[in-house]
Amino acid sequence: MTRIDGRRAAIALTLLATLIVSAIYYAKSLARLDDRADANSELSFSDRLVAGGNSVIVNQEAATEADALIPRTETFRVRVGPRLRKAQALTSVYVESWYRYFLLPRRPAADARWIICYGCDTSELGKYVVRWHDTNGISIGRRE
Repeated sequence: MTRIDGRRAAIALTLLATLIVSAIYYAKSLARLDDRADANSELSFSDRLVAGGNSVIVNQEAATEADALIPRTETFRVRVGPRLRKAQALTSVYVESWYRYFLLPRRPAADARWIICYGCDTSELGKYVVRWHDTNGISIGRRE
């Protein structure tokens, strides 16, 4: 066997080993993609709509109700208070900014009539008419 034949054999074995390893990892990757697709297909419409907000907001229904109640041309504000039940670690810090992007094209404003109250004291809001509420202390309403 000549030196060139030895190199060719080594190259051929290396290519064969590379193809075998690649085929194994390709099959594993497809299985992982299949598992991920199954997990995604099991998500509800609300889970898909709210997405990462599930780690911030307390109630998905509050988000969808705010989207349905507040007209797209109106402004809104989010008030967070100590009366909120079942709050998550990120709620008080990020709920206001999460709603800011979730409710686009509506804009936040300090003097907005539409208010999303996350455990706030509604007596401080003046004539606040509740349009939706839950048992966690969340309400959506409008100042008249």
